[in-house]
Amino acid sequence: MNSFLLVVFDGLRPDMVRPDTTPNLMRFARLGTRFARARSVFPSETRVCSASIATGCLPRRHGLVANRIAHPRDPRRSVDTGQMEVLMALEQETGAPLLEAPTLARLLADAGREFCLFSSGTTGQTFVLNPEAAALGQITLSAHGAAFCSPAGARLLARLDPPPAQAAARAVWLADAWRTHMLPAPPAASILWLCEPDFSGHYDGLGSPGQLAALRDADAAFGRLIDAWQAGPQRDTLTIAVASDHGHATITGLHAVAPDMAGSPAAGATLMAGSSCGFAVPDPTPERIAAIAAWLTRQDWAGSVFAADGIDMPDGVLPRSVLLADHARAAPVLFTLRASDALAPSGLTGDGLAGVTLYDGGLKPGGGTHGGLLAAEMHTVLMLAGAPIRAGVASEVPAGLCDIAPTVLALLGLPGGAAMDGRVLEEAMHPPPASLPSPAPETWEAAAPGYRQRVGRTRLGRHLYIDSGQRD
Repeated sequence: MNSFLLVVFDGLRPDMVRPDTTPNLMRFARLGTRFARARSVFPSETRVCSASIATGCLPRRHGLVANRIAHPRDPRRSVDTGQMEVLMALEQETGAPLLEAPTLARLLADAGREFCLFSSGTTGQTFVLNPEAAALGQITLSAHGAAFCSPAGARLLARLDPPPAQAAARAVWLADAWRTHMLPAPPAASILWLCEPDFSGHYDGLGSPGQLAALRDADAAFGRLIDAWQAGPQRDTLTIAVASDHGHATITGLHAVAPDMAGSPAAGATLMAGSSCGFAVPDPTPERIAAIAAWLTRQDWAGSVFAADGIDMPDGVLPRSVLLADHARAAPVLFTLRASDALAPSGLTGDGLAGVTLYDGGLKPGGGTHGGLLAAEMHTVLMLAGAPIRAGVASEVPAGLCDIAPTVLALLGLPGGAAMDGRVLEEAMHPPPASLPSPAPETWEAAAPGYRQRVGRTRLGRHLYIDSGQRD
C-alpha cells in the first residue's frame, strides 16, 4: 500500500542547499522534482506555517495567524503559541478548536488510515501539526519528552534511547528513530519535523560554523534514511517530500517598539513583537486602526504596514487581505520591522547571504530571524521523490506549503484535497498534465510622503502565492 513521508528542515533557505553543506538533499533532488518557486505563508513563522502544512489552507482559513496572537476574548492578553499547554488552555477557554480547518491527520483517520508525527520543534509547534493526536489514537512523538507526546507516542518513546538535550542532536535522534522504527512498515502518512537549521540559525547566525555543523548532521541523518528507503521494498511504495517552512534573514539591529507607543495612536494597544508585528486594539474603531497604521508609515524603523480591510485606508497602507491572513484572530494592524535584501556576512559564502532586518525581541544582532516578507524569509525548499514522481525535474511552477496536504491525499487516493486552499502538485507526477494555468504576477503598492511599500504575489488559477514584500 502506498505511503507518504514529509521531512521538514525547519528554517532551511534554498540557497543553503549546496553540495558542500547538504550533499544528501542534493542527491534527493536528483531523484525527483524540485520546486524552484516554493513559497511560505505570511507571517513566515513556524506555527503559522505548521498550520498551513497540516490543513492545506492559508492563515485566513485555518485561523492560526501568528506565533503570538491576541487572546480572542481579551485583546489585552497575548498568547504564545510555542507551548502546548497554552494552546490546550486556549481551546478550553474559547470552547473552539485551535485550527478551523480539518487537518491531514483527521482526514486520514476518517478514511481509516494511519498517521504519525515525529517532531523536535517546540511543543506548541508539534501540537499544531496534530491537535487531535490523543483523541485519534495517533502517534505524536516529541523530542521534548513523554509529557508532550500522545499516549501512542509516549509508548514508542519508552522503547527508544532518551532524546539528547542539544537541539541539533535531537534532530539527528529523531530522523534515526523514524528510519529505524517506522520505515519498515510506514503509516499512510508521516511528518518528520527537524528543528534544524532553524535553532542554530537563530542563536549562532546564518552560515555560522554552528549552523553549518547542525545542518550537515541533519543532512547526514536524512542520507541514512534515503539509503534505507532506496535499498528496501518501500522504494516503490513510499513517496518522500522535503520542505522548509520558511527561510531566514539576519538581524542587523534591535528596535524596541513599545517605548515608541507612548503618546502615539498605538498607546494602550497590545503589541505582538518580533520581526513581524501586530497591534491588537481593545477599541478597534476604523478611525483608531487608520490612525495607528498612518503613524507607522512615519516611523523610520517600520517596514511594511497593513490594516484591516473595510477602513478608509491611509496613504501608504495596504489592506490586510493582501497577505492572505485576514482572519478574525489577526491583529487589525500588522507590520514588519524595516528590512532589505542587503547582504549580511556569512561563513557559507564570501559574498554573504541576502536579507537583513531589524528585530524586537530576545535574539541578538547577527542571529537569524523570520516572520517578515523578504524573499530570504518567504522562499522555501520543496522537493518530491518516489515512484509516482518525475525524476531530475526542476519545476518553475509556483508552489507552497498549502500544496503539500492535497498532494498527499491525491497520492494516497483519498478525498479532501479539493476543499483546501492548496493544489495537487501534479506537474511533478507521472504523467505530467498537458497544461497548467500560466503564472500571473501581481504587485500591490502604496505610498505616503517619505514612505513607499510593495508586495509581490503570483496567481496560478485560483491559487495565490506571496513572493516577497518590503518598504523601499
